[in-house]
Parts: sequence; C-alpha cells; structure tokens
Amino acid sequence: MTIRIDEEKVFRLIEERHPRAIIVNAPGGLQAQTRALTEKIREKYGVSCLLVGDSCFGICDTVDEEVEKLDADMALHIGHNAAVSMVGDYTYLIDATDDVSFDGVIEKAIPQLRSMKCERIGLVTFSQHLHELEPARMKFQAAGFQVFLGKRNNLLLDSQVFGCDFSTAYPIRDEVDAFCFLGESEFHAVGLALSAILSVYKAMDAKVFGVITGLKEGQKMPGRTNWIVKRLEMHGRRVVQLAMRDITPERLAPLRDVDAFIQTACPRISIDGFTFDRPVLSIPQADALVRLLEGREIGEFLQRPKWIELTVGLIPRRN
Repeated sequence: MTIRIDEEKVFRLIEERHPRAIIVNAPGGLQAQTRALTEKIREKYGVSCLLVGDSCFGICDTVDEEVEKLDADMALHIGHNAAVSMVGDYTYLIDATDDVSFDGVIEKAIPQLRSMKCERIGLVTFSQHLHELEPARMKFQAAGFQVFLGKRNNLLLDSQVFGCDFSTAYPIRDEVDAFCFLGESEFHAVGLALSAILSVYKAMDAKVFGVITGLKEGQKMPGRTNWIVKRLEMHGRRVVQLAMRDITPERLAPLRDVDAFIQTACPRISIDGFTFDRPVLSIPQADALVRLLEGREIGEFLQRPKWIELTVGLIPRRN
C-alpha cells in the first residue's frame, strides 16, 4: 500500500504564490511522507517549511491561524480533499491517494449482499479512495447490482463522506438496500453505533458534566456548547465548562469529580480510537441525552446527514 501526495499541486502553488515560508500539517499516518515533501520543497525552491507535529483529523483541523503567528505566507493541509480547494485565508487542501485495490473485498462482499437480497447498493468512501469509486461501481454493476452514487455539494465530492458529514449519502438512503463503504475506518462506517447508544444511557446517571469546547479552528462551536449547558442545568445537572485542543483520556483523567463529558469538537473523539473511563458524548449523543432528560424517546439520533455543523466554511477569509 502506497499513499501518494499530490506534489504537482504543491509545486504549482509555490510557483504561483512565491512564498517565503510555509506551514504544513498532515495526519499522523502521513507525517513521514509529508516530511519528505518538505525536504523536496526546500531543495527545489529554497522555501522554509515548518511541519506541525500536532494531531490532525480532517479539514476542520487546519493550521490557518498559525500562518500569521509563525510569520509564514501559506499553509498546506495534506491528505484531506473536499469540494473546496482552500480553507480560511491561507490554507490549501492537498490530496493524498491510497493505491489499495478493493477488488478482493468486493468479490467477498458480492455473495454476502446477494444472501441479504440487497439488489440496490450505494457506494461511499473518503478522500483517499475517491479514485476507486468508478472501478468499484463497474465491478458491482457487472455482478448485476444497481449502484447509486451520492451527489456532490458545497463541501463534499460525489459519494464522499467525512466522519461527521454523510450529506452526500443521506439523500439516496431510501433508494438503496445497503451501503458499501470503501475504506478501513470503523468510525466512517459507523461500526460502533451500539457503543454510542450505550454511552448515552450511561450518561443519564451523571450528576456532574464536563462540557468541552474544541479549540481547533474548524471545531469551535461555543453556541452549541451553550445550548447543551443550558439544557443540562435546566435538568438539575452541575456543569463544568472546559476548552481543549486535544481531548484524550490523559487530559480528562485529573477531573475526577466529573461523572461524564460532552465534547462539541469532533464526533470521532467519542467513538473511535480512545478508551475513556467515563462517557464522553459527541453532539448527536448529547442531543439524544437531552431528549431522554426531557422524557422523550431517544430517537434515531445517528440517522442524520451531519453529526456536526462544520465551521470550516465559516472561517473568515480576507478580501
């Protein structure tokens, strides 16, 4: 498996903009390739590059604000593509594609889909595998399936999903018998839906909540935080308000007087990659909790086109 960064776009941007210094960030799995790219940029153009070592989980997690702080001219966000090419004032999205083939997986999926009598399927994936959509569509169609692709919108490309945004797939949900996700992430496939529901019910017993506002550029949602705080206090819960860039078990461990947490940063924090010793709810889970506190049914809180209203498009851009 090889991941290829779109270096041609990077070089084209540098030749067009003539930056003195560049800030670069990328997911942990792409740090080595990104570091190699920064060396190429230095050798080819003599441009100073600073690789940010913090965590990076999506286009809500850019370093646009750091450009001015570090006296740079532009930022490159590696590995997350979208229908937009730029975020904020300085940040350009640079695609990275994975050369893995899904042929073998599709061959195994075909008899399983037939056994479930799924004749109409929807295909979805994330940015690294978008180039595999058409080969997968053709393979499923050759096997006799009717295949549906989601339509692009102002943020996502055709059949692309984010971990918190399924708005391309949501409109075709009633036209298909099943969705096939091209990728390896349990988070994107919502494989932990049951765990998300159980966490909501566990949080019902909490008396003290820590409500966390994310500090990353595309994740700041103080309005949503305030709404949740008010609803919890209306139902007799005590609330401790917090703000963090990285929400991890280690950072929450010292807060022993808090029974459960709600974080308005990224839903991935709550259901993928961490083992918290107390409930840590995302926005959809918090909405379900409020419904329960109000004496209503929990509802189909996972069945929504977006799990969070990304603030990416709201990051100001100078004229």
